[in-house]
Amino acid sequence: MKALQCEMCGSQDLVKDSGVFVCQSCGTKYSVEEAKKMMIEGTVDVKGTVKVDKSQDAKNLVQLAKDAIESVNGEEAYSYANRALETDPSNADAWFIKMKAAGLIATLGDLKVLDVINAGKKAIELSNKELEKEVYVYYLTKCLNDLQFCMTQLQDTQTMKELYEANCQLSPFSATEKTLQCDSVLGMILIQVDTVVKLRAMVPESFVSSDEDITHLVGEVAKQWVYYTNAVNSRFNVYGTNINDETVAKYREVLSDIKKGLPEEKQDVIGEEAISNPSSGPCYVATAVYGSYDCPEVWTLRRFRDFTLNETWYGRLFIRVYYAISPTFVKHFGNVKVFKSQGKRILDKWVVRLNNKGYTNTPYKDKY
Repeated sequence: MKALQCEMCGSQDLVKDSGVFVCQSCGTKYSVEEAKKMMIEGTVDVKGTVKVDKSQDAKNLVQLAKDAIESVNGEEAYSYANRALETDPSNADAWFIKMKAAGLIATLGDLKVLDVINAGKKAIELSNKELEKEVYVYYLTKCLNDLQFCMTQLQDTQTMKELYEANCQLSPFSATEKTLQCDSVLGMILIQVDTVVKLRAMVPESFVSSDEDITHLVGEVAKQWVYYTNAVNSRFNVYGTNINDETVAKYREVLSDIKKGLPEEKQDVIGEEAISNPSSGPCYVATAVYGSYDCPEVWTLRRFRDFTLNETWYGRLFIRVYYAISPTFVKHFGNVKVFKSQGKRILDKWVVRLNNKGYTNTPYKDKY
C-alpha cells in the first residue's frame, strides 16, 4: 500500500478526526473512501471522462489565506491565494484575498499598486459585482495609507539635512543639485505616487457621489494628497529650494481629479489653494542680525522676498542661492559682533528704502 499523502501540499502528516482524515499542514480533509483510494498501489485504468471537483480544495486554501491575512502574514496569504487560483481560477474570494495580500507585501520600492488593481478587478468580475464596494473601499484605503506612508518617509530628513550642509561647505552653488541626486527615497516616492493615485481613479464617480463610505474615503484621500504634496515641498526646502509652479499646477490638477464625483456640499473638503510651494526657510541673515524671524524689519524683508523677488526668474534664482549659502555663513559668523553691527547698519538702510516704497513692517505670514 502507498503511504497516505495529501494531494494539495504533499504532506504525509494526516490525522483521522471525527471520521475524516485531516492534513496537518494545509487543513485539507479526506473521507475514509478517498483515503483508501489514495493508498491503493499501482495504477487504475479509468474509461470514459472523469471530472475532478477540486472546489473544496480551493475553499480550504482560501480559508488558509484568510487566516494568514488575519495574522498580517502577507507572504503566506499571497502563496495560499495563488495556490487556490491554480486549483480554481474563477474563485472570486481567492482574487479578493490576493488583492489584500499584495497590499501587505508592498515596500517603498514597490507598493504593489498594479497587482492590487488587477486582483481587485478580477474579484469584481468573477463575483458578478458582489464584491464591488469592498474592492473600492480597499482601493481607497490603500491609496490613503500609501500617501500617509510616503509622507512619513519624506518627513525623515535628518540625514539629508546633514548631507546638504556638507555639500554647502564644499560647493554652495551646487549643493541643492548634488543633495537631490543622492536622495533615493524622494526619487522612489515621486515615481510610486503617480501609480498610487490610480487606485482612486479606479473608483467610479457614481459610487463616490452615492455611497457615504466611499464619499468619506475620497474626502480623506483628497486631504491626504494635499498633506503629501506639502511634505514633498518641505523635503525640497531641506535643500534650499522648492517645487516649481508647474509642479504645483500638476498637483492641483490631481486634487481636482481625486474630488470628482464628490457631492457639491463635500467639494470644499479641501481646496486647491492648500497646495503651494512655500519658500525654503527663514531669512537667515536678517534673523541673525535682528535676533528674530518675527520683528518689523524682517517682516518688511519677507514681504519684499515674496512679492518682488519671487515674481521673477532671476529673483527666484537669487533666493535659491541665498538659501544655499546663508545657513553655512550664519553658522560660522552669526555670533560675530562685527557681522551683526555692520549687517544691521546695511539692512536698516535697505528696510527704510523698502518702507518708503510701500512695504509695510506690520506682522506678516509668509505668502508661500
